[in-house]
Amino acid sequence: MVNTKGVHEEHKRSVLKTFSWRIVSTLSTMLAVFVLTRQLSLTVGIGLIDIFLRMPLYFFHERAWDKTSFGRTLHGNLGSVVRVPPVRALPTDTVSSVIQKMVTLDIGAVIVAGRNGSHGLITEKDVLERAFQVGKDPSRTLARDVMSSPAISVDLGTSLTDMLKMMRGKEIRRLVVTENGKPMGIVTERRILDALI
Repeated sequence: MVNTKGVHEEHKRSVLKTFSWRIVSTLSTMLAVFVLTRQLSLTVGIGLIDIFLRMPLYFFHERAWDKTSFGRTLHGNLGSVVRVPPVRALPTDTVSSVIQKMVTLDIGAVIVAGRNGSHGLITEKDVLERAFQVGKDPSRTLARDVMSSPAISVDLGTSLTDMLKMMRGKEIRRLVVTENGKPMGIVTERRILDALI
């Protein structure tokens, strides 16, 4: 499970870590006891107590730490996952031409950049909801009439953690990545998750 607090362990991973660590830890404890006492029965008894007492404690300790975001971050920045160069359209381009770019390049979004530096974003959802579902002719409808504007953007140096937090907070799956205020590409939640797997 991945969310804005970072990468979370599945329960089965925590269970396997618990078993593997307890085996190593218990064997080392038993070895120390045997070396000091030379009593096999005492060594085995302490080993059994060690396993059954500490194993559940370790498991719940691991799960508790997994649920906190303290000291957790995803290394890297958007530059490692952003798709560049960006596919662009002008605000005066028709929705038909935007759709053609999406289909030809097999992408789900296009940056709409104006000459004044402002920019928006057109996604497949925008085309469906703001053009087709309301009966607009895509060959006569302009990109500026269906784009999301202003586009929500992040700077190229933004950490993956901060980017995921922004996506979660705004309930979106794409962001425009900018450098010095200029759109450099698009990053999607899917690309981030793929990079983490």
